[in-house]
Amino acid sequence: MLCARQGLSLPSVYQQARHLHDQAMSGTSEAKVGDPVQVGNTILLQCQTLVDQLGLFSSNEDADDLATADLKYMLVPAMHGDILAQTSARDPEVRRQTLQTAIKLYSRFLSMCNQYGLLSQDAKAAAQVEGQQSLDQNTRRLQKVQRFKREREIKAELGAMQMKQMRMVQLQDEADLPHEQDEESEREVGLLHTELEVMNAIEQIHMLQQEVNLLEHAASIPPDQRQTQTARPPPPDVMQQLLGAAANLQTQQTQRQRLQAQVFRPTVALPTVSVEQQGAIELQKMQQAQQREATAAASKSQDQDSEEDSDAQVDKQRQMDDWNDDNPSGWGNSKLRPTA
Repeated sequence: MLCARQGLSLPSVYQQARHLHDQAMSGTSEAKVGDPVQVGNTILLQCQTLVDQLGLFSSNEDADDLATADLKYMLVPAMHGDILAQTSARDPEVRRQTLQTAIKLYSRFLSMCNQYGLLSQDAKAAAQVEGQQSLDQNTRRLQKVQRFKREREIKAELGAMQMKQMRMVQLQDEADLPHEQDEESEREVGLLHTELEVMNAIEQIHMLQQEVNLLEHAASIPPDQRQTQTARPPPPDVMQQLLGAAANLQTQQTQRQRLQAQVFRPTVALPTVSVEQQGAIELQKMQQAQQREATAAASKSQDQDSEEDSDAQVDKQRQMDDWNDDNPSGWGNSKLRPTA
C-alpha cells in the first residue's frame, strides 16, 4: 500500500485513495486492506505529495488552463478532510487537532476552487460565512435546503451522463471500435463532481467547527472540577451550536438512509399479490362475466318471446277487424231484410 515507495504513478495512487475514501465513507472495509481510515490517511498524504511535486496547480492559472485529466486531483484535499473527519480518538485534544486539520484541508480545497473560478456566487458566499460562523439557524437551514436540491440535480445529471457513456461503450463494442472518451463530457463530469465536493466541504466545515468549539469548551474546565462539579449546561452560543450539530447529524443520517433505499431499490415494480391471490381474482372476474352473459341472454330471450306474443295479438286483432268489416252489425237479422 505504500505506493510512493513503490514508484507507482499518480493515477494509480489516486485510484487507491479514491477506493479507500469510498470505503471509509460507506463504513465498509476489506481484510487485506485493513482500516480504510488509517490506510486512507497515509495514501492521501502520498497522493497530495505527488500532486505538489508535479505542480499540477498554480496560483497564476484559471479554469481554462486546467487540464481535464487533472480535475479529479483537485478533490484530494477534500477527500483527505473526509478521512480525517472519520478518525476516532479517545483523547479529546487529539480529536480536536484532527478536526482542525480537516477544516484546513476543506478550506484549502475551497480556496483552490475559488482561485480557478469554480465556485458559484452562492457557494462563495456560503464559504465566506462558514469561516465567520455568523448566520442564524433559519438562513443556514435555507441554504442547506438549496444545496440539497442542487445536489439532487447534480446526481441526476451524473446518472444520465453515465448511462449515455455506457450506451456509447456498448455501441463501440458492437462495432468493434476502440473506446473513445469524449473530453467535453469528461470535463463536465469532473466539474459536477467538484461542485458536489464544494457543497460537502461547506457543510463539513460548519459541523466540524461546532465539534471543535464543544471540545474547547470541555477542555476549558479544570480537571479537578470535572469530577466534583454538577453538570451545568454550556453557554447559550455553544448550546445552539450543539443543537445545530445534532440536527445536522440527524439530517445526514436520514439522507444516507434515503440514498441507500434508492441505491438498493428494485429496478422493476414488485408484485403486490401472490400467484394464488391473482388466480382467485381472475376466477372471480370470469365467474362474474359468465353471470352477466347469462343474465343478458335470459333478458334477450324474454324480449323475443314478448315480441312474438305481441305480433300474434296484432294479427288476431286485424283478422277480427276484417271480419267486422265484412259482417256489419245486424246483417244476419232476417226481420230487417226487405221482402221481395
